[in-house]
Amino acid sequence: MITIRAFKPSDLPGILRIERESFNQDAWPRELFVEYARAAPMVFLIATVSGSIAGYSLACFTRHGAEIVSVGVRPKFRQQGVATALLKKTLRKVRNSGAQAVWLMVRRENEGAIRLYRRLGFVRTATVRNYYEDRATGWRMRVILRSVAAPAS
Repeated sequence: MITIRAFKPSDLPGILRIERESFNQDAWPRELFVEYARAAPMVFLIATVSGSIAGYSLACFTRHGAEIVSVGVRPKFRQQGVATALLKKTLRKVRNSGAQAVWLMVRRENEGAIRLYRRLGFVRTATVRNYYEDRATGWRMRVILRSVAAPAS
């Protein structure tokens, strides 16, 4: 069973392990996670399976909505619904906060992630060449959470 909960500082070693296993040389440093935990604790979520940290998702609020800035799942827990559970909970929290849209960036060649995001309602809105440090192309994707009311006439 997958359990989703808020980040706790004691989760940091598990998150850093996921980063190394998932992103290799692109793994974020500890300090960045600490900063996000301070800035957006409500949308820094941890997934556990049988008590083990299986994944995390991290979002931040902006003036117009929220951005999912990172999602990571340990390789041994992939294809088990962990990322889906994390993202659904993130989208609920963001929607409940009043945000109208959520966006993210994904590597164009990350077909599995793109399929997941599309199942959750995300659509590609832009292609960004050389987005990643290795000059890989990224896709900006967005999902609308609330429609903006039309002005009364």
